[in-house]
Amino acid sequence: MKKKIVSMLLCATMVSVMLAGCGGKNEETGGGSGADSESTAASDDKPFAGEKLTVLYMSGVYADAAKSIVDEFEAETGATVEVVDFPYTTLHEKALLDLTSGTGSYDIIDVASQWDGEFAPYMTDLGPLMEKDGYTTDVFIENVFANSGSWQGTTIGIPNASTPQLFAYRTDLLPDGLPDTWEEYRAMAKELTDKDSGMYGISVSATTGQLGGTFDYVLWSMGGAWADEDWNVTIDSPETRAALEHLKEIQDYADPSILSWGVEESTKAFLDGNAAVCEAWPTLGLVQAADDESQSKVAGKWALSLIPHDKTGATLLSAWDVSIPAASKNQELAWEWVKMYTSEENQNKFYDEFGILSPRKAFWEQDGIKGTYMDTVREALNTANMWWRVPASTEVDTMLNTVVSEYMSGQTDLETAVQKMKTGIEEALKNAPPEEGTKNYNL
Repeated sequence: MKKKIVSMLLCATMVSVMLAGCGGKNEETGGGSGADSESTAASDDKPFAGEKLTVLYMSGVYADAAKSIVDEFEAETGATVEVVDFPYTTLHEKALLDLTSGTGSYDIIDVASQWDGEFAPYMTDLGPLMEKDGYTTDVFIENVFANSGSWQGTTIGIPNASTPQLFAYRTDLLPDGLPDTWEEYRAMAKELTDKDSGMYGISVSATTGQLGGTFDYVLWSMGGAWADEDWNVTIDSPETRAALEHLKEIQDYADPSILSWGVEESTKAFLDGNAAVCEAWPTLGLVQAADDESQSKVAGKWALSLIPHDKTGATLLSAWDVSIPAASKNQELAWEWVKMYTSEENQNKFYDEFGILSPRKAFWEQDGIKGTYMDTVREALNTANMWWRVPASTEVDTMLNTVVSEYMSGQTDLETAVQKMKTGIEEALKNAPPEEGTKNYNL
């Protein structure tokens, strides 16, 4: 059992830093030759006056964060900004359609990092823009940048959010922390389950759209993988069977409704005191509410932990990067938006106001962050893993969600599920083979 209990205190409210401007104005845009000093000064102050920027984000906190800086950006540049947003379930389709058609409807797309390889051929190489402004990516956590924005040696996006999968647990019920292995974890969950009183060992997001990710982090931590580095499919393995059997068993230690639960329902069960452990993205509502007694019955008696790690320390990573489509007609203006949206000041603001975790190293060293439960989050970001970032990734993830759901609901048996996975991955790679020379680092 882990002996170190992660701090339970939420971060103190961070002091919002007044934006000092995004800098790096396009000085080639402005008063032409013969303009008087007054008009030249006005043009320098509003270098993109009259231009319009259209930015695309996932609905929710990322779009809300974008909207929160529109006034500042418009005042700084003289341009106008339209924020367009779609839910995650349709964002990929909307973005890909615009990219492949070359329409250029969006000047900015906030990209889920598992789409990087698929979107890369249609995105702007940010290298020249970065070189012009002396912009460096050294400020970002190396593992996050490697998984979000960097693709085949080219920078196609700047990271703007990074969240690892962690588990929240009750410190009054588990004073020594979570077990290190999945076997011990299941034993713990069984011991703490009392169905008659409505108390369960685990709450988990197990709706079809979430199950693929849940299966992934169990599989990876057990040492399994979808394929080897040369894309030879390895899913037909003892680790895959063990991961599926694990998920099947923990249904006995969770609310009977978990196959319809998303993050919100799983989090609520934990906050209501009905589960000892919550397997969910903790920063999507849990940590914001856990110590608020009006929303939580576990205030002061919870903590975060790394997930059990039978063979590896890998967990699941959710990361996003702000990218500029090659078809954008407003490249310079879009770059100004990228810099403002991902600036240190705004990354702090977005955490303070929306709970978005910054991929910048300095964020994690601040007072109120370092020395709290956030140290566990930061540790996990060093090893958190992402699905394949090639076009086949989306097809594989959709297939895994379906097959794992079928297995957990009793529609298919273990061996049939494994063979469906194997066939599904092989078909996805056949339909969208990785670019030659691309290696699979997701092992």
